[in-house]
Amino acid sequence: MNYIVYAVLIYAFIIILFSYDLFSDDADYLIVLGSGLKDDRETFTMIQRIDRAALYLDRHPDCKVIVSGGITDHNTVSEASVMADLLYDRKISKNRIILEDRSKNTKENLLYSRNLIPEGKKIVICSNDYHILRSKLIALKNGMKVNSIFCQSNLFELLIHIPIEEVLILRDLIA
Repeated sequence: MNYIVYAVLIYAFIIILFSYDLFSDDADYLIVLGSGLKDDRETFTMIQRIDRAALYLDRHPDCKVIVSGGITDHNTVSEASVMADLLYDRKISKNRIILEDRSKNTKENLLYSRNLIPEGKKIVICSNDYHILRSKLIALKNGMKVNSIFCQSNLFELLIHIPIEEVLILRDLIA
């Protein structure tokens, strides 16, 4: 049992290590990855991502933001439209916000968002720490060079998401 705990802690350390990016400053575009809705409303995870994105955008006034996420599950609004409203509430100008509202998963978030960005622009992605490693691997596999900023998860969230992310990372690497 101790080996399992050590393995999870080591993997958590690796995920957090890949989440921290020294070169995330001065991006031209920030992509906020979708995180699901509950009954057409934001989730705690989405609020974390939007709060982190708003902080970055406040410090980088020339950076545009792409909020990425379509209509999923039983919702009637897109994740992108909800995230845009949350950014408006945080005083981010509408002319800085671009909606990508077709994607249904992380791979589509990145690919559809890339199509909205002119060639040669510096890109930073925003997600939760447990999600950054997989997002960066997907981006790299699809020819995108991205840096990252992240929302820190508590230990409970990490213990829930790490096993799921590990399976998804393996799936995405094989596919």
